[in-house]
Amino acid sequence: MFIQSLRLHDFRSYHQVLLTPPAGVTVFVGENGAGKTNLLEAVHLCCLGRSHRTAFDREMIRAGQETAAVQVRVQRADGVDEVGVRLYSPLQKKRKLLYINGKTAARTGELMGHVTCVMFSPEDLDIVRGAPQGRRRFVDMLLSQCGAGYYYALQTYNAALKQRNALLHDLARGGNPAQLDAWDEQLAAAAAPMVRARQYAAQNLSTLSRGHYAYISGRENEPFSLRYAGCLAESAQPSDGRIGYADRASARGPAAAAGRCAERAGRRPPRAAAGAHPRRADAADLHRPVRPDGRVAPGRAARAQWGNTVGNIKLAISIKPPRRA
Repeated sequence: MFIQSLRLHDFRSYHQVLLTPPAGVTVFVGENGAGKTNLLEAVHLCCLGRSHRTAFDREMIRAGQETAAVQVRVQRADGVDEVGVRLYSPLQKKRKLLYINGKTAARTGELMGHVTCVMFSPEDLDIVRGAPQGRRRFVDMLLSQCGAGYYYALQTYNAALKQRNALLHDLARGGNPAQLDAWDEQLAAAAAPMVRARQYAAQNLSTLSRGHYAYISGRENEPFSLRYAGCLAESAQPSDGRIGYADRASARGPAAAAGRCAERAGRRPPRAAAGAHPRRADAADLHRPVRPDGRVAPGRAARAQWGNTVGNIKLAISIKPPRRA
């Protein structure tokens, strides 16, 4: 995929922009605050319907304006796609509009797969050094771009989790515990396709990133590894790469997840938080340098390679690892 054109109207620091990148690699050069990252943010907005650095649409609208618009046209192997996003200030009391090939999209999930990108910014170091929720968000965004099925599974799961947590709060005030089993079943069914997709992604990213790391560092005795960890990480086997609900071969996933929820419920009274679920999982052991004597290097060595680790993961998503001579 490559970008044919990018249009901005009152987006961030830009009033009007029409960018038509040439074939090949495009590099933006400028002083700090010139707006280089704003161009990348605009592309990211068209990919996922959201910014990579703010959750508030008003921050992307140029100062003094009430609306902003971004449109990107890309050439893909299967044809040309055009995606647009229009943002409104809170005073307009309108929701942002999404356009795909000239037609309005009712849901953000419809954007997935039309324009894809791999974003690497200084904030991405938190994928390694930050809290697990940052790593889950990274994997969720990656898999959502691979297919809308994962995005909708994630939405279904979050809705079920919100309802179940509300019930747990009611139980703390003397509510009816008979409803808990029903929500456990819904939560488990929604979690199964997410767990399978995350396992599959972790395995493939680990393999591809290992090749990049070995090539860049030149240290064959310092391998790179990535695994998916958590209370449900072993509940279902990775699928064949298809992301969605129609995976009958791994039907044991929901049953295993439901069993784990039931096991947790049997050990202790319900509390005001869910126990075993994908939001407690993590892409753990992102980088484990190994010394020539076979011992794992101390934590300081891993921290010194944060940037290299994230860079390898991003390269694994973008291109195949190079072959060593």
